[in-house]
Amino acid sequence: MISRLANLLKDWTLPISMLVGSVCYVIFTHCEWAMPAKPLIVRGIPYLLPTLIFLMLFLAYCKIDPKELRPRRWHLVLILIQLVETVLAAWWCISHRDSEWLPLAESLLAVFVAPMAAVGAVVTQKIGGNPATATTYTVISSLFTALIVPTVYPLVEPGIGVTFFELFFRILSRVFPTIIFPLFLALILRWFVPKVHQWVCLEAKDKSFYLWAVCTMVNTAQIIRCIVSSEGSMNILWSIVVVIGVVVMMQFYVGKQIGSHYHDRIAAGQGLAQKNTVLSIWIAMTFLSPTAAIGPGVCLLWQNIVNSWQIWKHNKRRE
Repeated sequence: MISRLANLLKDWTLPISMLVGSVCYVIFTHCEWAMPAKPLIVRGIPYLLPTLIFLMLFLAYCKIDPKELRPRRWHLVLILIQLVETVLAAWWCISHRDSEWLPLAESLLAVFVAPMAAVGAVVTQKIGGNPATATTYTVISSLFTALIVPTVYPLVEPGIGVTFFELFFRILSRVFPTIIFPLFLALILRWFVPKVHQWVCLEAKDKSFYLWAVCTMVNTAQIIRCIVSSEGSMNILWSIVVVIGVVVMMQFYVGKQIGSHYHDRIAAGQGLAQKNTVLSIWIAMTFLSPTAAIGPGVCLLWQNIVNSWQIWKHNKRRE
């Protein structure tokens, strides 16, 4: 019985963390006895999430062979797809500035322009893929996002008042510390303190995944708060939920098909669909609208649902 419960928790860690995050939102929003702790939690989240992400990626990167960190052909294919998606979404935003459906177009733009999430390497490793190629694509797609956002967003929002290089470096400062610093530390350990590196690899089994589950719990609560406080109509909100869900499913499918051609199915599927929603939410809130930020938030929830199914399926194959 205990073993069966443990396997259930292991297979469905992400849905459980999403459920816990939802319950926590309700508790700290509607229960008076929890209200005194709410300001402390709100102040602590901006420090908690970066710390968890740093530790999670450091543990994952320790298992990666540096020789595998090189560009692959499918990286270019996915970048081209991201470019086409971003241009089409930007065109929709520009041509429908006065439409009630503008928040949907902006939500799609915020999702399409986002790079691969750093956590994508963790998920790729969890379901039997190549985390090194996923990590390499994370760096490449993050650099591409830093280039395309300053190019496209002034056309979508002419009044943002930020130069190309200012926006370029602002995005890099938000993306690369969470990718490069833990990778750099992992390589330092591997090259100069191999015994410590070996110990970390032995002790790190599945810990990066469970750190991600904690991040998912916190992000779920924040996303629900964003949706509840949104001023958009219910038609727009439900349209964003449905359309983003379809987009996520299609991206996983297309990414896997491309990856199959290049013998890297799992990493490519994660590369196209596993988006850095923290960055895209910030972009939407800063340059678009609060309602547009719901798109990346919903994208995160759909990603976790798909990843949960993938993890369950992978574990079943191993049994």
